[in-house]
Amino acid sequence: MEAKFDFSPFLDFLFEWIDQFKLSSRSPASFSVKVNNPYPSLYGISDTVFNLNITNSLKSYFSHHPQENMESWVKEIQSYQNPKTGWFKDGRINFGLHFKEHSTAFAISALKLLDAKPKYPLKVIKKLNTEEKVHKWLKRTPEWGLLYWPGSHRGGGIGAILATLGPENYPHRDFFKWYFNWLDKKADPNVGFWRIGWIHKILKDRLTLNELGGAVHYYWIYEYMNRPIPYPEKVIDSTLSLQNNLGTWDKEVSYCIDLDALFCLIRCFKQTERYKDKEIKNSILKYLNYVDKTINKKNFLFSHYTDTHKLTGCVCAIAEIYNFMPELFESSNEWIQTLDITPWI
Repeated sequence: MEAKFDFSPFLDFLFEWIDQFKLSSRSPASFSVKVNNPYPSLYGISDTVFNLNITNSLKSYFSHHPQENMESWVKEIQSYQNPKTGWFKDGRINFGLHFKEHSTAFAISALKLLDAKPKYPLKVIKKLNTEEKVHKWLKRTPEWGLLYWPGSHRGGGIGAILATLGPENYPHRDFFKWYFNWLDKKADPNVGFWRIGWIHKILKDRLTLNELGGAVHYYWIYEYMNRPIPYPEKVIDSTLSLQNNLGTWDKEVSYCIDLDALFCLIRCFKQTERYKDKEIKNSILKYLNYVDKTINKKNFLFSHYTDTHKLTGCVCAIAEIYNFMPELFESSNEWIQTLDITPWI
C-alpha cells in the first residue's frame, strides 16, 4: 500500500503565515506582498484569496478574524482598477514586474472566487473584434522568444479575463475560435509547446522551463474552455524530461512552475489513453515526497516563502494532484482546484 501524504501540519500554521502579511495598522483587507513590507498590495490580497480558497480555508479564516469580511476584500481588490482603462495594477510597477495583463487577470479571478466582478470594463478588449486583429495581436503582443514565459502572461491573461467574465464580454462571439485556431496551428508537433520566437530560429532544439511556463498560461484556458491541448503526448514527454532530482521543476522552493508542470502532465494524460501512466504517477510521487518534507516544516515555510505569490503556485500544484489522485492524501481536508473555477492564478 502506498504511503499517504498529510499536509495538516502546513494547514495548522497557514493562518499564522498569512497574518505576517496583514497590515494591522490599516483597514481590513490590507495585505502586503512581502514580509515586513508596510504597503498594501493587489498581489498581497489576491494571493490571500487564492491561498485560502485552494486550501478550503476561507470561511475558517474569516471566523478566526472577525474584523475581516468578504465585502471589504472585494472592495480592496476593486480599488486597484483604473476606471478609465479597466486595468488592475499594483501601483506604477507590479510586483515581480508582472505585465498588467497578469495583474488584471489575477484580480478578476480573485474577485470571481469572492463571487464578485470588476467595477469597470477593460477597454482594450473591444479592439479584438476581428479574426485578423486577434491573430495579429497574438503574433506581436505576447513575447515568444527569450522572455516567452513572462511574455505569455499577456496572451494568456487576456484569454483568461474573457473566459472568466463570460460570453457577454467577448469582443466578438468568435473570439475564442480565432484564438485557439491560431494557437493550434502554431504548436510544435515535436515537443507540444509553442516554439515560434526568434530564439527558436537560432536554437531549434530549445526546450527549457521557459517553453513549459509559457505554454501553460494558454493551456489553463484550453482546459477551462474544453478545448483539447495540442499534441498531449509530446507535452507529457517534454514535461517529464524537465523534472529535476529533487522532484520539483526548478528550485528547492516549490512555486508556480511546479503547478505548470503537474497541470501539463495531468490534463494531457486525461486526453490520452493512459499515456505514460507509470511515469506520470512516479513524477507526482517524487514531487509530493519532496514538498511534504518542506512546507510541512514551519521553519522552512516561514524562511523560504517570504512573499505571498510563491506559495500560491505551490498550493495550487497540490490541489491539482488532489483533484487527480485524492487517494494519495491522508487529511480529510478537501483541496480546491481554482483553475477549474477561473483559468488564472
